[in-house]
Amino acid sequence: MVTQQKKINAAKLAITKITSGMNIGLGTGSTTNELIKLLGDNPELKDKCRFACTSTQTELLAKNNSINIEEIDNFNYLDLTIDGADEIDHNGNMIKGGGGALLREKMIASISKNYIIIVDDTKYVDKLGNFPLPVEIVKFGPKSTITLLKNIFSEYDLYPEIKIRPNDDGSDFNTDGGNLVVDCYCTELNSLHEIKNKIESVPGVVTSGLFINMASSMILGESEKASEVLFK
Repeated sequence: MVTQQKKINAAKLAITKITSGMNIGLGTGSTTNELIKLLGDNPELKDKCRFACTSTQTELLAKNNSINIEEIDNFNYLDLTIDGADEIDHNGNMIKGGGGALLREKMIASISKNYIIIVDDTKYVDKLGNFPLPVEIVKFGPKSTITLLKNIFSEYDLYPEIKIRPNDDGSDFNTDGGNLVVDCYCTELNSLHEIKNKIESVPGVVTSGLFINMASSMILGESEKASEVLFK
């Protein structure tokens, strides 16, 4: 319950960043879910803003809270996207994709004027990497893609176990785009810009869960309050 309250506190501060008439991107994850529930109770915002979602999971929750969702192609830009993170460091760099929505999250972020990350304080870290790095890959030749990824990591003296993400029944997890996700258990990541660019240059890789220099600010939920940290 303590962690849940931290998420609620973050969501309560985040909703104050939304004003009537905005184009809003809604992210994926348990903290963003708390924001969606608050929006559902706020007719002034949910009826007078326009919304796009980063995943079918988020879209379903939004619709259950009577929030109308539009396709991303209906927007030239979004005023604000509010999303979560699996890890975020003191420079605003992130690992995302624990829920498997990393590609759509990047697409929504790319057309957003402001990109606010809402997390509880357990996600705020000195160094990225303790959370496994998700990489979205195509279904063709996944073992070959994994071998290429291991070669890249080895250039940085990293030798992670890399696993194709399973569903609970043991079948391969599929993203909303119909791709696979491999989780790279690195423990710690260095040279974030370089390693991101090299990973994303591998044939067969769609995108990585490294989100570098994208966040405008972070709203940090704690037990008693939430506060905002600006990055740019």
